[in-house]
Amino acid sequence: MEYCNTSYLVLIFILSLSIVNIFGNISLGKKQVKISVLIPAYNSANTIVEALESIKNQTYQNWEIILINDSSRDKTEEILRRYLGNTKLPLKYIKQTHHNYFQAIRHGLKYAHGEIIFVLDADKILFNQNVFYRAVSTILGEKCDGMFIGIRAMYQRLKDGKFHLVRPYYRNEVSLIKTALGLGKNIYTNYAFWRREVFETSVYENYLINGMPAWYNAQNNLGLRVANGNFVGLKYRVSKKVNLVDNPLKQTNSKTLFELSTNLRTLHHIVSRIKVPAYSTQAALYNLINRLHIASLYPSIFKQGQTSLREITPLVTKNIKNSELNNIYLNTIVDFSNNFDPQKTAKISIPKGTKIYWGTEIEEFSKKLSKNTLDQFYYDFMKIIGQGTTIYEIKKDDQKKLEQVLEFFTIRDYVKIISN
Repeated sequence: MEYCNTSYLVLIFILSLSIVNIFGNISLGKKQVKISVLIPAYNSANTIVEALESIKNQTYQNWEIILINDSSRDKTEEILRRYLGNTKLPLKYIKQTHHNYFQAIRHGLKYAHGEIIFVLDADKILFNQNVFYRAVSTILGEKCDGMFIGIRAMYQRLKDGKFHLVRPYYRNEVSLIKTALGLGKNIYTNYAFWRREVFETSVYENYLINGMPAWYNAQNNLGLRVANGNFVGLKYRVSKKVNLVDNPLKQTNSKTLFELSTNLRTLHHIVSRIKVPAYSTQAALYNLINRLHIASLYPSIFKQGQTSLREITPLVTKNIKNSELNNIYLNTIVDFSNNFDPQKTAKISIPKGTKIYWGTEIEEFSKKLSKNTLDQFYYDFMKIIGQGTTIYEIKKDDQKKLEQVLEFFTIRDYVKIISN
């Protein structure tokens, strides 16, 4: 009887400790696993201190901060130096001169030493003091690639807004199909804690280079092994209430060129290896159900095969003709889908010194396009793509460059490269 009582007390103590760790303010001290927090900051003078304070107050204390000043033009650096003069933090400060969010993260990663990587935008704060503890516990316990966290909106005067937990994630084809039916829009989130080895490979290539959802691996057309955190990890600011469930079928002039291009890239990768019958009908029905917050009930219909781009690309881009997004780049992708010819061949030569663009560099490409200052190669190449060319012959030394160019134009999986 005494043994049972002791066991009962031990069980109660363990349960109590778990509850305190989740909801309380318990100091956990140093742990073996380090978290590297990458903070890209652009004109963040009004928010950076609060973001740093939310890290400093974490109960889990084995972390480092790599803060990248992404060409800020306000007093971000002045305020940061003043703050660090009074507060000692394990922080590495880096400056870059070319403003690009993804480039800032890639640059900061070079200085990270942690086994877990987390990107914290400078205008967001950790939800409470136990976010790091719960993240480490989940990733180590689940033995997963990463862990999603929920977010909570903060409206005027930092009042707590609506909870926005990430929808349950499943690593299967259904998640891919629903992403495709949402016209390539990310149905989950990019806010997650990642194992370093995964962040430096799949997340780096697919998200930081090509702009697709961080959880998606285009190489095998499958999601990563990501755990559902099932707790709120971030607060973010908005100037007014926003609809957190976006409808991808609304007019595209509310989107950016980056969103459209990355949505197309994600969509094209997915449907290149999955056949979605009656795509336009399914997409319309799915997005209607999604707006009613019952997307989990949608019975996705698909099979092995490939979906014709003629069925999907014009649907995504149908409103660009009379919008500010109308440009040669997007029109080239649409023309390729309409003129797709499985027999059409072209010999390609990439001149030395030609800038090879990544998906996350679409804004730089677009600016040069509007100023007519791109390398001549791109003007010639867009004509070739627009003709529906699907077979490309190139010297073996330039094959990798051509693969990235075709990835940039979102059609890599729909063409064949012959190197010699």
